[in-house]
Amino acid sequence: MCAFTLPGNFVVPGPLRSNGAPARLFSLACLVLAVLTVLAAHRRRADRQEPRWSLVGAVLVLSLAEALWSYGVALTNPLDAAQSAGALRSLLGAFGTSGVAIYLWLVLRRRDDRDRILGWIVGLAAVSAVVAAATWAGLPGWASLVRATGLVENTPTLGSVSRLDFLRARGTGEHPIEYSLGLTAALPIALHLARHAATVRARRWSGLATALILVGVPLAVSRTAVLGLAIAVVVSVSVWPAGQKLAALVAGTAGAVLMFVLVPELTRSLTEIFLRAEEDDSITGRLNDYALVEEMFRERPWLGMGAGVYRPETGGVYLDNTFLGALIGGGAVGVLLFAALFVVGGAVAWDRSVLAADAAERSLNRALLGALAVVAMGGATSDVTSFQQPTVVLMVALGVLASRAGEVRGDRRDRPPAVAGAEGAGT
Repeated sequence: MCAFTLPGNFVVPGPLRSNGAPARLFSLACLVLAVLTVLAAHRRRADRQEPRWSLVGAVLVLSLAEALWSYGVALTNPLDAAQSAGALRSLLGAFGTSGVAIYLWLVLRRRDDRDRILGWIVGLAAVSAVVAAATWAGLPGWASLVRATGLVENTPTLGSVSRLDFLRARGTGEHPIEYSLGLTAALPIALHLARHAATVRARRWSGLATALILVGVPLAVSRTAVLGLAIAVVVSVSVWPAGQKLAALVAGTAGAVLMFVLVPELTRSLTEIFLRAEEDDSITGRLNDYALVEEMFRERPWLGMGAGVYRPETGGVYLDNTFLGALIGGGAVGVLLFAALFVVGGAVAWDRSVLAADAAERSLNRALLGALAVVAMGGATSDVTSFQQPTVVLMVALGVLASRAGEVRGDRRDRPPAVAGAEGAGT
């Protein structure tokens, strides 16, 4: 809830600064809870034959270890105050986000718990879309409401941003890219719940949330939004029956035509951001970063200079590419482990979606794969780790995948008969 309602630049008053963002504080609490859960591990999963070991969980632990190692690498160099603070901030961020996934891995046991968490993600993404539409219609921005909570702004809130004379929406996020990635990463999950939620009521609410997300994504006027939308839809519908795929194609075409009729300026802006991409400063700036990254990589190819050391506030440049940032901060080891989160998580989700005998299980795993694919794309076009909404969706997806180790054939042992029957009726 904090990640999708409180922009990342709003923090609790005091000396914590960016480390005092409520979403980060709660994520660090999840890590503490995960440690306590491990200490009580002998009582976990005693009533089931599921293996406790998980390939996705192993990658999460390795990623956590790499973050600690990278912090140690940073401390081996002479750092000024800003660089030292950046390294510590990066470590706490990695600990917190990984803590969310690891905690879910350890404690998620029932389908209703899993669906409740996924449902919150979908519902809050829909709220962000509603806020975006309200702001676009001229109502006060979300930040003006958050200021009334007593939180303070660690960095100035971004003002109105336009592209090709069209106001870009950012919903409840800090930036239009964060908003678009949060919505498109949640979209595959929304589509899954709209078809396979346990009750008719839940399916109807999920269907409404899906519609709101689909309407809200184009308001970001972003190439990332369009690419994320395409990835989310293609991956999700790939397991649908042929008739439903055709219906989705017809509905998508009708939606595009309707948008052209009702909001022609938005359609024209979305078209031109692709046709005029070579003239866009955001594209040329990203391309110019490659030469700089190559030079810095040659200096420290294996372990990098330490995560969080090379940032704009420490004299560096802002890299709109999470993989390049991981390459500089953690070297080849760091970028490989970061990529492994997507590769291993995606491979497990794909494998389970193919092996599962139950349509709902196939849909869930393909939805998780879609969420991972969207965030991976966002990592190649922005510093996705600085955006709390897509980062939380990523870690929830990985945590759910890790918690379901051994459930590759639509295992229904954790479902009450009434719930399983309701699901069957829905599919």
